[in-house]
Amino acid sequence: MSSDFRTAAHTLVDQIADFLECADERPVVTLRDPEALAAAWPMEIAAEPLADLAPLVARICDDAVNQHNRRCVGHQVSAPTTPSLLADLLVATLNNGMASYESGPVSSALERNVTRWLAARLGMPEGADGVLTSGGTLGNLTALLAARQLCLADFTNANQGANQGDSRDAASDKLCVVASEHAHYCVERAAAVMGFGDGGVVRAAVDAELRLRGEAVREAVARARDAGRRVVAVVATAGASPSGAFDPLEELASTCAKLGVWLHVDAAHGASAAMSRRYRSLLAGIERADSVVWDAHKLLSMPALVTAVLFRRGDVSYAPFAHDADYLFEPGGPPARWYDYGVRNMECTKRMLSVQLYLTLAATGTDAIDAYVTGRFDLARRFGELIAQASDFELVAAPRCNIVCFRYSGGDGGDEDAGLQDRLRRRVIEGGRFYLTRTTIAKRAALRVTLMNPRTTERDLIELLDSLRTAAAR
Repeated sequence: MSSDFRTAAHTLVDQIADFLECADERPVVTLRDPEALAAAWPMEIAAEPLADLAPLVARICDDAVNQHNRRCVGHQVSAPTTPSLLADLLVATLNNGMASYESGPVSSALERNVTRWLAARLGMPEGADGVLTSGGTLGNLTALLAARQLCLADFTNANQGANQGDSRDAASDKLCVVASEHAHYCVERAAAVMGFGDGGVVRAAVDAELRLRGEAVREAVARARDAGRRVVAVVATAGASPSGAFDPLEELASTCAKLGVWLHVDAAHGASAAMSRRYRSLLAGIERADSVVWDAHKLLSMPALVTAVLFRRGDVSYAPFAHDADYLFEPGGPPARWYDYGVRNMECTKRMLSVQLYLTLAATGTDAIDAYVTGRFDLARRFGELIAQASDFELVAAPRCNIVCFRYSGGDGGDEDAGLQDRLRRRVIEGGRFYLTRTTIAKRAALRVTLMNPRTTERDLIELLDSLRTAAAR
């Protein structure tokens, strides 16, 4: 096997290297009709193995989004670094499970140390701990399940005369979370999974800078309580997906402390500001949160998916998933066995995420991560200045991280034409040189750029504005 693998690996690595070297010369994306693309990939699997994978790999690259093109400024997806790609290969090769310590010893040890290191970067106190999971959606659900479990325990204790199962069932549709109108949609999904029913997410308004403030939280919590619901958690955001906004975490931490409510921070995108000496102040107060989610596959340049779920009190991470399975976990072992991650997260057979993250961090170093995060945030601010100076564009909000939202306002119909932004975006994408996304801010469509690639320059962004102007003139 080793000889066959070596030959195939050399061929594939050379092909990938060629792809990376020519990334800027290749289209960012070539969008095709979904039905046509599905038809172009029929499941014609022969009885004999395919002798040459190179043509198949080339076709896949042609039909994929080229994240490594410096003009790919669309979604919050990284252009993974060389160390992270090599770590990914090692993880796939070893393929240790992560349900129990026996099935993944080194990855279990590294998971404890990596999550504690990340918590310390956020300023969390000694005793903070966490788990790694596959993506922010599972991460946010994991944190909110812990908050819910504590709430249900309190509910059960207050209803000792009732059947415990019945009291818990009765409690579920009386629970809710408070989140801003710009919170990620996975918060709604988590509330549905937890059985909160209609009204399970109570929305709170944002201010003029698209941030959730303490007064809005107090008002939303009062509304929830007036409706007979108990608030499981307040969900704040650091680096909101639609706008890049950072909620004032110090203020929200004080508000939640006074209300006696769990504070969860969805910092999937923005937690990496902690790695930047210049921008870590955006996260002031995050160390007071009860739980935090941090995606390494965003601004730590990892391949998807690697998400840390961090708890200020490490012991609460055991609450949602304390189940028995004698074929995996040692019978009679300690209830809080940190090394058996199958009792601490949703996944059973989990990739060796800690190995991937540890190796990438070690091979990159904190200075390089600081320079990357700081550079992307700096460039976003410069792009915001360019937009503000242009008479035919409108900046939606001052950039807080590497996400910039803006509108073209100089075409026929201008701001009154609701479909203008979408048409311009589509025309630019069809040109193949740029890929950007769109969002809705204050019920109006906006163009959205996320600066993830370390090679994207100010010149590229000036060309993007010119491309939008050309598209408007068509």
